[in-house]
Amino acid sequence: MKQIVIEIDDEAFEPFMGMLRLCPSVKVVGTNSFAEPQDMTDQCFAEAVKEVVSDKNLYKRPSDLAYIMIAANDGAINGLDYYQTPDDFIGYLQQIGVEQLPKRSTIYNKVNDTVEKFPNWNYVHTVKPKEKVRRNNLVLRFSSALGKAKRQKLDGFLDK
Repeated sequence: MKQIVIEIDDEAFEPFMGMLRLCPSVKVVGTNSFAEPQDMTDQCFAEAVKEVVSDKNLYKRPSDLAYIMIAANDGAINGLDYYQTPDDFIGYLQQIGVEQLPKRSTIYNKVNDTVEKFPNWNYVHTVKPKEKVRRNNLVLRFSSALGKAKRQKLDGFLDK
């Protein structure tokens, strides 16, 4: 059995529900007229950043957030947008309330220094093996925290 969450315009809701009645094996387990998927994604992203930032063994400085952008652009984190520029990413972080932001030039430097695709990143400059592991773990922790936050929000939605 699968459960899905979809967004339907108000004017399409009744016709859609009528179509569902034609398929007896489909059951509506909940509806919510206040669900805004982008807002939910933003909240989950903010929660995941807070979780990563709170781990002082993993998160060292605001520039570490650049690795989240790089991984998202590599397609390594499901459900995230592609950020065209560091300014787009910084703007998004500001929009969702992240307080300590990396500098634009720092993100450009991290992007230019990182080659290959996650999790097989290599670096133009010499990076100690332990630091490579920390950067990968930062992205993995963020991805895990993002998924956890989304599952919790989805569970809350389905309980209503």
